[in-house]
Amino acid sequence: MRLDWASLLDLLRTARSFVLTSHVRPDCDALGSELGLLGILETLGKDVRIVNAQATPAPLAWLDPDRRIESLATGVAKEELVDRDVLVVLDTSAWAQLGAMADVAKAMRPKVVVVDHHVSEDDLSDRWFKDTSAEATARIVYEIGLRLKVPLSERIATPLYAGLSTDTGGFRFPNVSGESFRVAARLVDAGASPPAIYRELFEQDSIARLHLVGRTLAGARVSHGGRVIVSQVLQADIKEVQALPSDTEDLVNLTLAVKGTELAVILIEQPDGKIKTSFRSRCHVDCNLLAARFGGGGHKAAAGAILPGPFAAAREQVLAAVDEACRTA
Repeated sequence: MRLDWASLLDLLRTARSFVLTSHVRPDCDALGSELGLLGILETLGKDVRIVNAQATPAPLAWLDPDRRIESLATGVAKEELVDRDVLVVLDTSAWAQLGAMADVAKAMRPKVVVVDHHVSEDDLSDRWFKDTSAEATARIVYEIGLRLKVPLSERIATPLYAGLSTDTGGFRFPNVSGESFRVAARLVDAGASPPAIYRELFEQDSIARLHLVGRTLAGARVSHGGRVIVSQVLQADIKEVQALPSDTEDLVNLTLAVKGTELAVILIEQPDGKIKTSFRSRCHVDCNLLAARFGGGGHKAAAGAILPGPFAAAREQVLAAVDEACRTA
């Protein structure tokens, strides 16, 4: 844990203009943390922009009803951002995960602050505010607001609750503590609606997404006496059922429902031919170490990496690494 609260709070109080960003393929914790921090800083009278490398995935657009999240992909020029006082990078510590926003971070490097809960990291900044024991980056942002004495509002509470709930798997992952529920309760008291957030997150599937889920689960295979389950998604699968790239999110977690599963792996072919690989562990296997072998990272229980194609070669490498991890961990 590297949380120098006095230094961080002083910076947030004294700086006047901010740009917030997060990783490519932003998830609920990334977007929720950005929007929560936006609300906190604007309550303090700050000038704040959120700019990501990629546009917000359509299934998560509901998080941003005021359309405050911008992106380089939709026309924001990098040159517009570099004169801001501070760049806050949320929910990632890796250059590769910033996409085109990495150029902005390099240009602003003396002014870059990282707020994250992942274990792995690059040399993004000299100012780190990390708590790897935190359930989500949204939890750290909640603590920031608490220490800045910013009153919780529905505008702040809803995205933070969404980030906290998804990164804890609906409060069922091992990273959950009693305080997780107490924080969630405070966010609910401030206006976050669990039923509404659940509907937006889990009851908006298209028929194409359901078909993709069925195809993926039907192709899942177990090994190591049923302790390991591996699934895959090819571009041909996505195209044949007319699904969206975002429809592949969370598929790996569905395979954990198989009785006896301790380690789940999914390989997803990307439009550019690269292979997104995700690991989920309920055992001694460290997903962060597995992902690090391929230039990725994350947590012990959940991590990911991007491998070059072709698909067959990437799958062979990943399965070999999984075999080794199961033998030696």
